[in-house]
Amino acid sequence: MEYISDAERSSALTQEPWALARNELQQAAESGHDVTGLRPRLESLSPDDEMGLLELHREILARPRVADWPYTETSALKEIVAGLPQDQGPRTVPADRLHDRILGAWSGRIIGNMMGKPFEIGPTRESIRAYLLAKKAYPLTGYVPFDDIAEREQLGRWGFEGVTAGRVHGSARDDDIDYTVLGLHLLETYGSAYTARDVAGEWLSRLPVYEVFTAERATYQNLVREVPLAEAGEYHNPYREWIGALIRADIFGFVAPGHPRQAALLSYEDASLSHRANGIYGEMWAAALVSSAFTAATPEESVAESLRHVPASSRLAIEIGTVLGDFRAGMDWEKCLDKLHARHSEMSWVHTINNAGALTAALLWGGGRFGETVGLAVQAGLDTDSIGATAGAWAGAFLGASGLPESLVDPLEDRCRSGVFGFWDLSISSLAERTVAIAEAHTT
Repeated sequence: MEYISDAERSSALTQEPWALARNELQQAAESGHDVTGLRPRLESLSPDDEMGLLELHREILARPRVADWPYTETSALKEIVAGLPQDQGPRTVPADRLHDRILGAWSGRIIGNMMGKPFEIGPTRESIRAYLLAKKAYPLTGYVPFDDIAEREQLGRWGFEGVTAGRVHGSARDDDIDYTVLGLHLLETYGSAYTARDVAGEWLSRLPVYEVFTAERATYQNLVREVPLAEAGEYHNPYREWIGALIRADIFGFVAPGHPRQAALLSYEDASLSHRANGIYGEMWAAALVSSAFTAATPEESVAESLRHVPASSRLAIEIGTVLGDFRAGMDWEKCLDKLHARHSEMSWVHTINNAGALTAALLWGGGRFGETVGLAVQAGLDTDSIGATAGAWAGAFLGASGLPESLVDPLEDRCRSGVFGFWDLSISSLAERTVAIAEAHTT
């Protein structure tokens, strides 16, 4: 789940002026705009000074980009595609392996989400390591151990019920799974030619507003207020490059197995409703990454292939390339994560770029092993359940359901719970079968 801290919850999730100005200022700084003099102004304003904060917000938006900004980051699909290398076309997943791989991807996503959920909101890489070492469970390769209610404060907001070792009985409901379920319904209902308007309609009809967060919450509010669709993902939305779109990506990789360009392009309309620039690229990249897992020989091959489907001059591509370079140079995972956290020390822990880097590291150092791959994503200490879910989907697609540990699969009891209206309690196997039907249609 993409989320924010308790201190920010009441303001940032309702788009009050204090959170709006503060987060837009950070977004402007990260995206190369000249914010000279604006931080002291923000600090001088009271959180209750609505007019002053809104005026500051308007000034932030008007600030130009610095002349030496080295990145090119468009949000327009034609311009994105124009800058990509030529598509190399699909690679075929053997028909007798397709169902196993897709079932593995669904199961892996759910397991990865649940492995990461105990550490969501609060714990850091250091505190996660300390907790797991005390439990003799470091490095993490399965559900998080939890022995006593007194340990609750050492975990994140969501604690232990239904997601820790020995307490899993079917999947736990989470927005990371909601979006995958809704994405499948979207593709079944509208096909591959679905539009952002279709996505908007499904959100308003099927998602509870208090179960969507940051960029999705801002966009949802804009849709209710009848902000024009083309502006709904940008107006009063300082979270437009955060991780929300990336966590919606996996279903597009599931239905285009072995064809990462198709998966990336399929995800664009979904991403563009609520995100811009690296927020969009994050979903396109993750869709391509998961798609490539179905046919790649190694995690390194999959990561390298995924980079072909996002703009090379974007901060996202450069971050992923940096982590890949560290891996190829023989660096260990801990050192790579030290560098990653240092590069993004001021960035939100639910931003697209730092989480994509941590996810890339998990895949590379995980070596294609399921538990190790998801465990490293969780241990990164960022959006633990979100990138845990994507790492699990990737590893599940890479290994197939037959390659997943029974100790992690069996407690799911073939049950997927979601908060999507009309899709509360489903079987994981039925989700896989429905997905296979779409994937087969795309490959024939």
